[in-house]
Amino acid sequence: MNTSIISTRYARALILVGIEQNCIEPLNDDITLLRRTLKENPMFGQVLNSPVIKPVQKHKVIDELLAKSVHPMTLSFLHVLIRKKRDIFLDDIARRFTELYEAHKGVKHAHITSSTELDTQVSGGLQKKLNELYHADVQLTSDVNAALIGGFILRVDDRQYDASLASGLKRMKKELIKN
Repeated sequence: MNTSIISTRYARALILVGIEQNCIEPLNDDITLLRRTLKENPMFGQVLNSPVIKPVQKHKVIDELLAKSVHPMTLSFLHVLIRKKRDIFLDDIARRFTELYEAHKGVKHAHITSSTELDTQVSGGLQKKLNELYHADVQLTSDVNAALIGGFILRVDDRQYDASLASGLKRMKKELIKN
């Protein structure tokens, strides 16, 4: 079975249970903690991914590390993953859960690359406009790329708006060569 399908199924199941049991926020906090733990402590992921370590031992590790700090639903979910031998997909499941949680909450991500640093007034105005345009809470990140010469490139989900001078010049050059 495809890793993406497995991750989506388990993440969706956890989201649905969280909504049904009215514990979506604690589950999101726990998943955020798990993602950070997997990133900062590769040994934790290695324990879960190891075929040599028996499920009973994995259950003990999970209980010792997380029982006091996560919601009981999260702990139960982790035990199901171990029992079903899906613990090797935890990182993908957690990533997919975060995506589904943000979709459920109406959060969108936008990234703007500009030729110069945006001041807070401009970025705040842009974020407000994006919130209105998408009827969502848009999380805006930015970076600077002087190669754009002027203007910006804005990415929201799978859409890209390229208003950079460099791209405009490339298009103009292409048209001139073509004609």
